[in-house]
Amino acid sequence: MFGFRHKLPEDFFRGASDIHCHLLPGVDDGFRTERKSLEALKSLEARGMARMVLTPHFMKDYPNNDSQSIRAKFEAFKVKAAEVSQIELRLAGEYMLDSRFLEHFKQGLLTLDKAGVHVLCETSYMMYDRNASQMIYEIMLEGVSPVVAHPERYVYASMDTYEKWKDKRYKFQLNLLSLSGMYGKPAVSKALQLLENDFYDFVGSDIHALENFEHFLSRIRLSSSNIDKLKALWDNNNRLLG
Repeated sequence: MFGFRHKLPEDFFRGASDIHCHLLPGVDDGFRTERKSLEALKSLEARGMARMVLTPHFMKDYPNNDSQSIRAKFEAFKVKAAEVSQIELRLAGEYMLDSRFLEHFKQGLLTLDKAGVHVLCETSYMMYDRNASQMIYEIMLEGVSPVVAHPERYVYASMDTYEKWKDKRYKFQLNLLSLSGMYGKPAVSKALQLLENDFYDFVGSDIHALENFEHFLSRIRLSSSNIDKLKALWDNNNRLLG
């Protein structure tokens, strides 16, 4: 019986809050057009999604993304979104710990929570920048709590790495589709290990395209206990957003 794996239940997204998605159109490698973004909103609402935090990339690869311009684009999109969906939309950012991070920090980070405490951040997948730890240290001195996006995807990271990050009080956000094999078998293995050992604090879709999301979502198979752990992470998301 312990080997049984199940699809996600039909009501898995009911009342859920997604804290990581690239739904804001035309600003990064996520949704390219407003039409596609609105289609995704309608589909996610049909699944039961209640709130979504839009988290466009802030990194040197997108030099035009700053808090002021992204806020303006978000406000314009939110007006259009309200015409087709009742999902509550909020704005934050996914910040790469690169040479522009402290510049963004000085301008004011778009945080996940209204209290302005939790910031979604990421590193290069292949190599950990030694400066990243110093950057995180500096923002934590200012009372900011780092939420590490998709730690299971970092090739360089081991369980020893994750344990050190947890000792430093970093919080972890699971990419839901990491459990589907979308990012390869190593990411599946790490995600399951981190999930089963209660390393994760939150979960997000990290949706970039609706078709891709739906395809890989259908491939997720988990034990009942791990599905329960995912539901608990949705609850954490809801508490974070208040």
